[in-house]
This record gives sequence, C-alpha cells and structure tokens, in this order.
Amino acid sequence: MKLQMIGIDHSTASVEVRERYAFTSAAVRAAMQKIKQESEAVHGIRGCLILSTCNRMELYVSLTQEANPDLYALICDWKGLDPGAERALFYEKKDLEAARHVFELACGLCSQILGEDQILTQVKDALMLAREEAATDHCIEVLFRQAITAAKEMKSSMTFEKGNRSAATVAIRQLRKEGAEFSRKQALVIGNGMMGKLTAQALMEAGAQVTVTVRQYHSGIVDIPEGASRVNYGERYEKLAGSDYIFSATASPNLTIRPERMTGMQLDGKIFVDLAVPRDIDPEVGNLPGVRLFGMDDLDMEQLSEEQKEQQAQAQAKISAALAEFERFFCARDLIPRITKYAGEMADDLWGRMRKDCIGLEEEQRENVEQAVKRSGSKVAAHILFALRDGLDADTFARCMQALEKKQ
Repeated sequence: MKLQMIGIDHSTASVEVRERYAFTSAAVRAAMQKIKQESEAVHGIRGCLILSTCNRMELYVSLTQEANPDLYALICDWKGLDPGAERALFYEKKDLEAARHVFELACGLCSQILGEDQILTQVKDALMLAREEAATDHCIEVLFRQAITAAKEMKSSMTFEKGNRSAATVAIRQLRKEGAEFSRKQALVIGNGMMGKLTAQALMEAGAQVTVTVRQYHSGIVDIPEGASRVNYGERYEKLAGSDYIFSATASPNLTIRPERMTGMQLDGKIFVDLAVPRDIDPEVGNLPGVRLFGMDDLDMEQLSEEQKEQQAQAQAKISAALAEFERFFCARDLIPRITKYAGEMADDLWGRMRKDCIGLEEEQRENVEQAVKRSGSKVAAHILFALRDGLDADTFARCMQALEKKQ
C-alpha cells in the first residue's frame, strides 16, 4: 500500500486558477462515487479524500503497491479541464512526506494565517464527507484521525501569536490601515456558514452594525451571531444599497453579487470584500465607479515575527513526535500479514516440540491440547513481534523479520 497526494493552494496559484479546481460538497461526492465505481481495477485507488477550501484543493489517495495514477489528470477529468495546462502549479507528495503535510495542515502551519483554527474544522468536515461516501480506507482513516487528534492537542497546549484570526479579520485590519472606519458603519455579510459567521463576528468586534443573509427556505430558526440582524438572501441587493461594507463568504458555486443588478444604485464609497473560492462577487464589480473590491489574493498577510517563527519550530517538533505513531503504522502495515503468518509457524513449531510429551493422552485430549498450544503460542509470538515492531525503528524491525523468516 502507498500514500499519495496532490494539491494547489494560495502559495502556488492565483484565485482565478484556484477557483477552477475548487469542489463544492456535491462535486466532492460525485468524484468519490466515480472513484468507487472505478476502484482499484482502473486506478489502484483503495481510499481517497478531497479537501477543498478558499485557499486550497487537495486530493489524498491510498494505493495498491503497483499503482501509479496520474492524479492531476484525474482531477482535470472530473473538472472538465485540459490536462497539462496548469500541472506545474500543483505540488505532489508521497508516503510519509504526504502524511507530514496532513499533520502540518490540520495544525494550521500551511495556512496564510499561522495557527488559524478554521482549517481544523475543514479537515474534520472533509473526513466526515469521505466517510459518508464510504471513500476512506484504513490508511486514510488512521492518517486523518491521528492528524486531527494531534492538532487538537497542539491547540490546547500552545497559542500562536495573534491566533484565532480569520481572513475577515485580516481584511478588516488591512482596510483600517488604509483609513477605513467600522464603528457604527453598516455591513452586509452574505453567507451564513462557518466563514460567514466568523466574518460577521469580526465585523461586530470592529464596531460595525452587521446584517447576515439567510436563505428563505430555512424554517426561520437560523443560527447567526448574537447582535447581528438578518435579511433574506433574495433581498440582499436592497440591503446592499444602504451598506458601507459588503463581505461575501459562501460555499456556493454561483455569483452572489453581479454588477447588472446594481444599475442606478449609489455606490460611491462602498467596499466589497470577496472571501470565497470560487469567487462570490463578479470581478466586474470592481470596475464600477466609486467601488473598491478586495479578493483573497489582495489580502496582505504579514511576515512571521520572530515569536511566530519560534512557535512554528515548536509546532514542528510536536508534529514530528505525533507523526512517529503514524510512521510505525504505515511502515509496518505490510508486515502485519507476515507477523501473523510467522506467529502461526512458531506456534506449529512449539506444538511439534510438545507432541511427544502428549503421547499418553487420549486422541480427544491431545487434539484439545494441540488447539490450546497453537492458539496461545500464536498469540504470545504475535504479541512479542508487535512489541518489537513498536519499539524498534522500521528498518531494524524489517531486518529482524527477515532473519526470523530465513531461520524458519
């Protein structure tokens, strides 16, 4: 079994490129269903998981030993894109390098905002979605479960400088540096998901009077941050007319703001902030007179401070310790059948040495003793071998197994 991943993120591609490879939840389900249909017979894929956020899209797969699929071509096939055109913008990692990336990702070390909390929720949601589609296998399950546990433990033991920030707080900070005021200003937040709620909360903390859009088909009990007002999504343009700031942060594949819907509207001084990928706001909005439009790529992420660099180093040390457990599992996974087989052979050898001492027993008694000796001997031998596996590095244990099997 092998582990492989491919991805594209804010560090390798612009938002215009990233949105072409973004997946909605429905698209993730469709891709996983297709993988299950083709399964190992076509690509050698035993398990998979897709993570798609505003800053990244990543595909993780566990493979049969002989498999070598072109994951980029697979993604392009799902998205209906020309394979090869943007291959250079993707990064690929294999086996333990891919596993470390998952741990770093879940802990917030790969995010634009060091140590941010939102990515952990997104990783958990991606795992849950893959489980719902029965797309994971034991390797993917163990990897992501251990990475999530490590991230939780890290967040409980250390706090990153300027932690708990979101893209919305970065946008607000940047606008303030440019002279924007939020106190008593009217702000419209389009989107009531996790990102929308974080955005609404950040704007209220900045002093703005916030209205959040909700869909009309909801029952009326929709969770929005305390202190915010609500408006039906279909009435967003009417509310937009009286708003100073318009933040859009949905997971919808469709545009939430279009320029043609604002004809005749007084727009001078309005600031639009698009925190979604694919983008929520038509880029042409930025060309309207008096309007300023900010997207994810326009946010000015600060360089790491010396304190943050030290925190990053501490986090990497914690990840290395946590990763060791997965490494033991991953490196020894193909040895498990060999351990089980050799333990059985050791039990057979033990019974062969004891058989002459049981000659005086009746046949039924001798059969019962044989079964008990083989069962207990196999368990004891396997316990010893698994203890050696957990206590030795992978190369040393592999040599031990080779020596034992050769002697046998």
